Amino acid sequence: MFLILKAVPMSFGVFSRMIVPVIIIFFLSSIVSSLLDIITAGYADTLSEPVNSAIITLFGIRAALAIKGDTRRTDLKILILNAVKYGVFFLIVLGALSIMVSVASTIFALWRLDQPISLTAVKDAAEPVQTSLVLLTFGSTAIVLYVVYAAVSAVMAVPMASAAQEAGYGAPSRGFFYGFGRSFIPLFCVFFFSIVLQFYFGLLTALFALLPIFISVISIILTQSLPDFDLDLILKGIAASSALLWLNSWIWSVSALAFLKHSGAAPLQATSPQPGPETATDIRALRKSRERSF
Repeated sequence: MFLILKAVPMSFGVFSRMIVPVIIIFFLSSIVSSLLDIITAGYADTLSEPVNSAIITLFGIRAALAIKGDTRRTDLKILILNAVKYGVFFLIVLGALSIMVSVASTIFALWRLDQPISLTAVKDAAEPVQTSLVLLTFGSTAIVLYVVYAAVSAVMAVPMASAAQEAGYGAPSRGFFYGFGRSFIPLFCVFFFSIVLQFYFGLLTALFALLPIFISVISIILTQSLPDFDLDLILKGIAASSALLWLNSWIWSVSALAFLKHSGAAPLQATSPQPGPETATDIRALRKSRERSF
């Protein structure tokens, strides 16, 4: 619990450091993703989203580590490589878990409704039973996936923080799963609490910030003029996107603190050069200077 509280004030520093990087990464990733979608007929979008999320996460954790004293310059090649590896990992693992949870939820719903567990049970069932089956399956799937996503994010938070530190010049490499499952309870609490709020503020950000930006770009292209948005809409967009960024900053901060706690990596501190040991030549020179003074 102390880890969670300690991350709260730290998250505001991470928030201020990540405003500009998030905007830059968002626009660059949008351009790259659009080009890849055109080349691959939309298939690249499946991979680009988790990779972009991993890039922002690694940058955010590096901002948190910098606050704790790790001021090494970022090696973008290592950071992007790690982001691709973790993005693919989350895509495969969460995709497989989603399929298993969906199948298990369907079987559970059939069992609860006293229906035979078969592939034709849904099609042959009466309409009220089909409606109940769909609602029960969807509800149980959403609840279980919510817990699973929070758990997977929690067990991989410290490995992600390790990968973020590895992206600094001269930093050691500790392995893909280093710190797997460490500080699980506080990290799980943070992810479990923030996922719903992230979804809520993400919708508000899309509605009040991203949609007006998209409309503005279209308006500039077609009419060479900006649309007239109300100040209230602009303020809502800023507030929603700021809340979303702060929630992520809190997650990045607690992940960095959990990594530092278990890795024993002390914050880097500037040290002044220490005088070296006196040599025999230095001692003779000092003795001669004293003899001349007499």
